[in-house]
Amino acid sequence: MLENNDREKIQEYVEKILKSIYSSVKKNIESGMSNQDVIESAVNLTVNKLTPESKMVLSSVYNMLMENTLKKPLYQNAQNKAAFYSRDILKDLNTKFSFEVPAHIDYEESKSLINKWTVAGAICVGGGVVSITMKNAIPIVIAVIIAGVMLYLLRDKPSAGNKQDISTLIKEYLKNVKATLMSWVDEISAYYDEEVKELEKGMI
Repeated sequence: MLENNDREKIQEYVEKILKSIYSSVKKNIESGMSNQDVIESAVNLTVNKLTPESKMVLSSVYNMLMENTLKKPLYQNAQNKAAFYSRDILKDLNTKFSFEVPAHIDYEESKSLINKWTVAGAICVGGGVVSITMKNAIPIVIAVIIAGVMLYLLRDKPSAGNKQDISTLIKEYLKNVKATLMSWVDEISAYYDEEVKELEKGMI
């Protein structure tokens, strides 16, 4: 399980990135950019920044979990430590996700993939937050998840009338992106714990 202080570090890191994104989007709003263009720029900027950053977050979460695992007395045994490394949980985690940054966001493709993943039970959506189920065998494209958050928000808020409205929509989008990423972090931690528990069943 990810320790509270480690989870807080990850959350602070994500919040810092999202704050910088909002700062850039706010300039676009103030420049008089159309609402549709503001939405497009916000999603593209978020996807372009958070897709590679998500890979770093996954790696950081894994390293935090691994460090805590290897402190346990059970892993002071060289054979058990070797068994842990052989299990290569990080490889499994990376296989479950695609961190490739797309050249552009195709909303129709995103809708199609998200609907497919929802039907297959790979993700569930509630209140604009996309939660990933780690037990699924379908590789999830992180960029599609990030874009998908806005798709779900726009279902409820198809248009924003003025600068204040569009600013509120972008803030809500980024808030839900943060919640989605932190939900994902918790799923990584839970998956890791299950894998380690299974591994330890065969250890002395």
